[in-house]
Amino acid sequence: MKLRKPLIAVAVIAAPFFTVHGAARADDITKLRQQAADLKKHNKSLEKRLDQLERQSAAKRAAQVPASDSFLASATKGPVEAIAGDGPITWHGITLFGTIDAGAGWQSHGLPANPNIYAAATLIGPNNNRAYFGPVPNGLQQSVIGLKGEEEILPGLAGVFYAGAGIVPTSGQLANAPGSLINQNGLSRYVYSNYADGSRGGQAFNDGLYAGLSSKTFGTLTFGRHRNFGGDTMIAYDPAGGSYAFSVIGISGAAAGGGDTENVRWDNSLKYKVSYGPVHFGAMYKFADGSGGSNVGNANTPTILYTPHNDAYQFILGGDYQGLSVDAIAGHYNQAISARILSAAQLAGTSTFISTENAVKTTTGNINANTLAGVVTDNTNLLIAAKYTWNQFKFFGGYEHVLMQNPHDSLGIGAQVQGGYALSSVNNHSVGSDKSVNYFWTGVKYAYNPNLDLTVSYYHVLQNAYVGPAPGSAKVVAACSNTSAANCSGTLDAASFYGDYHFNKHFDVYAGVFWSSVSNGLASGYLYHVEWAPSFGARYTF
Repeated sequence: MKLRKPLIAVAVIAAPFFTVHGAARADDITKLRQQAADLKKHNKSLEKRLDQLERQSAAKRAAQVPASDSFLASATKGPVEAIAGDGPITWHGITLFGTIDAGAGWQSHGLPANPNIYAAATLIGPNNNRAYFGPVPNGLQQSVIGLKGEEEILPGLAGVFYAGAGIVPTSGQLANAPGSLINQNGLSRYVYSNYADGSRGGQAFNDGLYAGLSSKTFGTLTFGRHRNFGGDTMIAYDPAGGSYAFSVIGISGAAAGGGDTENVRWDNSLKYKVSYGPVHFGAMYKFADGSGGSNVGNANTPTILYTPHNDAYQFILGGDYQGLSVDAIAGHYNQAISARILSAAQLAGTSTFISTENAVKTTTGNINANTLAGVVTDNTNLLIAAKYTWNQFKFFGGYEHVLMQNPHDSLGIGAQVQGGYALSSVNNHSVGSDKSVNYFWTGVKYAYNPNLDLTVSYYHVLQNAYVGPAPGSAKVVAACSNTSAANCSGTLDAASFYGDYHFNKHFDVYAGVFWSSVSNGLASGYLYHVEWAPSFGARYTF
């Protein structure tokens, strides 16, 4: 509150009063004038101090709103010094954050819940085989708990960090997609529980772990385990926000991973982001890491050892204008892996290595417990997405093209996937010719009132017919557009509708339905081709 006007008013009123009544002497008037001058000077000092405090307060309020140009704005939601009210739990710039999202639902052709996998079988899959009602973890958002923060080390420059772990709220386990594959090894497909490959492999910080420097002028540079730009963009531009219960590009992860869901998160990577006005730019690089493996099984003497070449890079360019936001991404990932379940024979000790030249070596008598099979490709992706806000409506749309090729460098047996699980069988020649997958999506979110959002989404996935020599064989696979083989051209279509009611900024409930259908090559080997999956749940965020 400013003091100048009240103090001047007192001085102005007091001086005439004493003059009119003849009670003040000349030296008293002089003293009063001097006091008034001193008060004016002091008031200016108070105003300067107040302006400084207001600027600091405004900076803290701005930091509570996520901004694309600086981790300072999005990481800590304001560097407050204590826990206060219902704001973030922050102490000395370090914020404890978390989300718990859990519910239940029915699947017309689903699978029983698995304690390791962080989603339900709401999307039609090759082994979905029964009507099922049960838990639906993370229907709208991945449950996570972690710490994030910043500390100014120089004027305009801060050190920043993030450490987060995704969890399965219905089992209390760390999110572990490869672990859910391990659970099915050697079993008949008719007794599978739910499973999926993914970038969360049961690590202590499976969501991310990184640190670096942030400047509002020069941008943010961090090193560690990051979500790639595709993962960031899918959440921002998917009408369902990357939902596991109502979104194809949320539950599958392949689109966000540029072809393989394990690549949504990159270990040993650098990530840089910067903004200039309404335009932002980013670049990422992943260093080659892990073991390249060998071309023979676990119980045999290695004859050829492979060096890992699994480096990757990605760029993003985007901007905002009034209600419109647009982002474009281009990237490449060498030796991308899609992890697979072991057959009974593989679990019993049979291992197969297929080189990128399509040469085959099979060994037996190996110890393959707690290992997986893997398909390796070099992936390139191009993505563009946009959203536009008009009154109570927000419109979304996006397209991604993924090109998958046999890797330039073979990856061997013993190479590792997310979570450190080793591969006991490896296929480096899974596509006879280039395989392309195209993702399209659109939708609209409608704010019915300040508490209730209604969302409609549609997704379309199109695969080409990739032809050429079959894996481990000289036989040439011909083009096709039916269910006879996985290399035939095919489509996946899905749509969803759900409502989300917010009681306050911490707690909301939701309910909706998800429909999905596959045809031709994308339906090859599927037990059923259509699934309906209504579900409901609640989410608490702090």
